[in-house]
Amino acid sequence: MNRARLLGPLAAAAGVVLVTALGFRRATRAPLPRVPLTNLAAYIPAQCYAETQVPIEGSHHEHGGGAGKMRTRNGCATCHHESVAPNYANDEDVQTTLSFARVATKNRWSNVLSKPTETTAALSDDALVAWVRTSNYLQKGEIPLAARLAEAPAAWDVDGDATWGGFVPDCHFAFDDDGFDHDANGKKSGWRAFAYAPMPGMFWPTNGSAGDALVRLPLAYRTDVEGHASDSIYKLNLAILEAYTRRTNVTIASTDEQPLGQDLDGDGVLGTATQIAFVWPPPRDPKASRVRYVGAAAKLEASVDTTPAAGLFPKGTEFLHSLRYLDIDAGHARMAPRMKELRYMRKARFMTYSDLELTAEREAREKTRSPDKLRWVNGDAEHGVQTGTGWTMQGFIEDAEGELRPQSLEETAACIGCHSGIGATTDSTFSFARKLGDGAFKSGWYHWAERGLAGIPEPKRPSGEGEYAKYLTDVGGADDFGANDEARARFFTKSGALDPAMRDALSRDISVLLVPSAKRALALNRAYLDIVHAQSFVHGRDAVVGDKPLVAMDVVQDAPTGIALHL
Repeated sequence: MNRARLLGPLAAAAGVVLVTALGFRRATRAPLPRVPLTNLAAYIPAQCYAETQVPIEGSHHEHGGGAGKMRTRNGCATCHHESVAPNYANDEDVQTTLSFARVATKNRWSNVLSKPTETTAALSDDALVAWVRTSNYLQKGEIPLAARLAEAPAAWDVDGDATWGGFVPDCHFAFDDDGFDHDANGKKSGWRAFAYAPMPGMFWPTNGSAGDALVRLPLAYRTDVEGHASDSIYKLNLAILEAYTRRTNVTIASTDEQPLGQDLDGDGVLGTATQIAFVWPPPRDPKASRVRYVGAAAKLEASVDTTPAAGLFPKGTEFLHSLRYLDIDAGHARMAPRMKELRYMRKARFMTYSDLELTAEREAREKTRSPDKLRWVNGDAEHGVQTGTGWTMQGFIEDAEGELRPQSLEETAACIGCHSGIGATTDSTFSFARKLGDGAFKSGWYHWAERGLAGIPEPKRPSGEGEYAKYLTDVGGADDFGANDEARARFFTKSGALDPAMRDALSRDISVLLVPSAKRALALNRAYLDIVHAQSFVHGRDAVVGDKPLVAMDVVQDAPTGIALHL
């Protein structure tokens, strides 16, 4: 099997680090030459190179003040902060110091500085809208990518066994009233869509893309004790998972606990439950009842990987995330049918609190002992890449003709930096811990195609402060690179302060910030389409539109960021 590791620059120059390049057009089926990785530190995202100190006067963010004065921008805190067990990253120190390996001090994400080419700039608005409204995932109820994978070309067959060994997309994005996906024949796939509060920054539609999220638990969690498919059992298990992921009680339909043999609401008796109680840590008394998953999952061997635990998903949990272009409907931007990417995660190995703590401690020691050593990236383009925290990640992205193809090893490596080893994640994931819950439309169990972002209140920090307002204040804008001139003009006064009226509007409705104008949406689509045509994803996939990005192309190793921690 062609597996690669990210080594040092000398090894790369010698051609030691090899991956199989993927063909970009359907006409190209023969395997392309094995080539060295372009970016040995591909797991470090472009956002980490955003400028943290900028001059007040003379920059395009002129907010007044004397010559030579600087202001600090802190987008780092979004990902790097004190973590909650079993996340033991506790990486708030990353906010204050550019602790990059030496080879990573050069920013290779050059696409953040790219300007639209004449080809896409000349594309009419109508033609662009027609393009993003054409699905490259579903055609007449079928999934062309799945058919292509069934007869995978040699360029995709990394291990040479004439069979695609990775994930085969099977979600039809046809959801019922409960958010469950169905294929063209009405059969359920097990995928369930959920709405969530997008992470601050580049994950907002106003900065380029609309994304969704779906979850699927293993078959035992979807069936009753007799092995029959059961929506009620599946809903209960997902509610238990939600309670232990979001660390809160979760409302459920009135449920008789007697047949289940489970005290779901934690009141000490088997009666009628209307909620899943989040009880953590579990009772010390071995005779005390402890919530377990229900249905066939209750018959699984009682072990750490089949028992609910705060901040952990059971083995076999899957996530699907599509990243879309922006469509225009009646002058308003929304999620388009065309996919930029389809991202997939599967929990292949369960790691306990102790496992994760030891892993984090080992990585911290290694970083201290060998600060220039890069991370291992285990995996390949066919089978996916391992995060080191029990998950396997795989992605599909557009080829030059706009059809979805498997990502290369290097393209997938760009995903693992955010999904392992940072303080912001919950079991290496972002979205489910941010799921909309009680009080939200359908308690958050729906797809964005059914209902958009309008009317969703701003998520709050533990202090009660609005999370998005805090981000806006910290970065002095609405994106990590300070390029979103539209949002800045909308939310900031001429003096650079956050407009109180817009802060209030944001607290009630996140769409006033997250959804761009039709003009900006089209510009973002054009900018990204240039990257697709060039197939230059190894140089970044963030389409930046607006002012010149505040991004460093070279950084000084271990230099201070100017950010002060407020502990």
